[in-house]
Amino acid sequence: MYPPEFSYVRAESLQEALKFLEGNDNTRPLAGGQSLIPMLKLRVLSPDYILDINRLNELNYVKTSLNGVSIGALTRYHDILSNDIVKSKVPLMHHATRTIGDMQVRNMGTIGGAISNADPASDMPVVLTALNATIILSSASGSRSVKALDFFKGPFTTDTNKGELVTQIEVPVLDGYKTVYKKVVRRAGDYALASVALAIKLKGNEIEDIKLAYGGVHDKPFRAMEVEKNVIGKKLNDDLVKDIASKVSSQINPPSDHRGSSWYRREVVKVLTMKAFKEVA
Repeated sequence: MYPPEFSYVRAESLQEALKFLEGNDNTRPLAGGQSLIPMLKLRVLSPDYILDINRLNELNYVKTSLNGVSIGALTRYHDILSNDIVKSKVPLMHHATRTIGDMQVRNMGTIGGAISNADPASDMPVVLTALNATIILSSASGSRSVKALDFFKGPFTTDTNKGELVTQIEVPVLDGYKTVYKKVVRRAGDYALASVALAIKLKGNEIEDIKLAYGGVHDKPFRAMEVEKNVIGKKLNDDLVKDIASKVSSQINPPSDHRGSSWYRREVVKVLTMKAFKEVA
């Protein structure tokens, strides 16, 4: 299938891109194009304009900041994966990035594009939700910040207003935490059937803090906040992990489709949860 007709515009600066977005409602920014191009070819989207932002080098960086680690929206997965700052300060993101798609996707795909697309089964939204990251949105009139928990509103829906562009992601550094990312896919390179991102801080064998998020099993990344609150201060053992897996499975609302039923995804979540905790115990 051929994509619908649209006009192509290439921005040479962030200011130029934001000005164009402000004046043209039905515009889709083009970064890596790993989701946008297939959606155009399937005619899921019919924009009037495609705004190519690939020349905005000012949005391609990883650096430390007062808030942790700041990542430009146009930073590609390959650059995140090979970055020493991410590897040492945000190991959960490093590990998750290794599992994304294939080499072509990692070479072209960008972190900003992935979170703007907001596929519930995508890897990076789950990681950012677990880490309580902050999304920076810029427009011609200024910038604002939104927590990842509030940014993802539903399937392919985000808290992005007219004329806004995701420009930066701020990720806190979790000192003293053990982290793990695991997912199940039907075929190599697929989106996750189910995924889990876990960051846990232990004092001896007691849970001092925990951040637990899931992908592919809800209409948006699911943060198990009720479960988190109830296990802080408890001893980490097999019985507690089984209880956590059971409670999370009962709280999610997985879809049923050709890749797996809702019941099957709940069972996968139980197994993924127990495997994730086994790695950090």
